[in-house]
Amino acid sequence: MKNEDKGLLLTQVQTDVALVSVLSVISIFFLGALLPQFSSYDLSVKIPISFLIVSTFAFLLSSLILSNASQIIIAGDEEKTRRYLAWGYSICEYLGIVVMLLSVPLAMSIVTEDFYIRSVTFLAAIVGIGVYQFMGFSNLDNHFSKSHKLFASVTFLLGVLLFLSQTFDLYFTAFSVVFLLFMAVVTVLAPLEEFK
Repeated sequence: MKNEDKGLLLTQVQTDVALVSVLSVISIFFLGALLPQFSSYDLSVKIPISFLIVSTFAFLLSSLILSNASQIIIAGDEEKTRRYLAWGYSICEYLGIVVMLLSVPLAMSIVTEDFYIRSVTFLAAIVGIGVYQFMGFSNLDNHFSKSHKLFASVTFLLGVLLFLSQTFDLYFTAFSVVFLLFMAVVTVLAPLEEFK
């Protein structure tokens, strides 16, 4: 790896670590606001808080992996660099960003029972996720060149089902488990070369 390439990659990784750190702070802010009354909530509210906890740890872990990649970049080990970056970005993207974006409208049930406010929050999140994934801005395109639309569609559908199942109190726990398992599987498959 050329020194110029190393410099550019280090700058990119530093920028990404800063962004992931900001996302971590946002997730921690939501947790701090919601956790004081955690024991008084029912399961339909504890699950979105659990999603925020998962996303917080995903952001922390991915920022550690990405910042540790700096040492590997400096050493010039391209294969190890690709591995660190693939895992760091996968954890951040799927267990961090997607889980956090869907947890916010689900956690709105703590703040308000107003269906209109909850719906607007959900629509903002799900449309944002849709634009991000279907317009090619997501890492799905990079990680799953052939099946990214399928993964984006399943993520989008599960997001809608999560909101509807929480709103109408139908199988919310089951959809939540399926959603988290799906995100975990996508996170694990994304860095593997055979799924590119």
